[in-house]
Amino acid sequence: MAIRHEDTLSGAALTALGGAVVWLSLEMGTGAAGATLPPNFFPLLCAGGLIICGVVLLIRGLSAATGTLPQVIDTRVAVVGGFLFVFYWFFRDIDFRVGAAVLALVTMWMFGIRSVLQLVILPLGLAFGLYYAFTRGFGLVLPTWT
Repeated sequence: MAIRHEDTLSGAALTALGGAVVWLSLEMGTGAAGATLPPNFFPLLCAGGLIICGVVLLIRGLSAATGTLPQVIDTRVAVVGGFLFVFYWFFRDIDFRVGAAVLALVTMWMFGIRSVLQLVILPLGLAFGLYYAFTRGFGLVLPTWT
């Protein structure tokens, strides 16, 4: 059977994600005995919703008319995802403000923003705004170069 519609791919991915969440939720255990819900109740409930939506999309995609599949990963999304991976991988080693500003700059550039004023002001404002919101507002310690 050939994949004929983009819903087929989305449905299969959602069903697989739901299955992975079920598998991980079953590893959580049942928690303390009592009249409360077990800790894995809500993850299993969400996983059931993902699986139901995935199966509906999968059936809808398999019964749809033949068409070409869209590109699975857009180049822009792959580049931003790669920078996000590097940002998280080196989170402790890089100043948060620098990393967040570079990530915002790359994201804006990849999605077509070419205004120099926006490319300077928005990433810097976002990085410093997030830094002060998390450090002053929430009392978190973020990595900095001091």
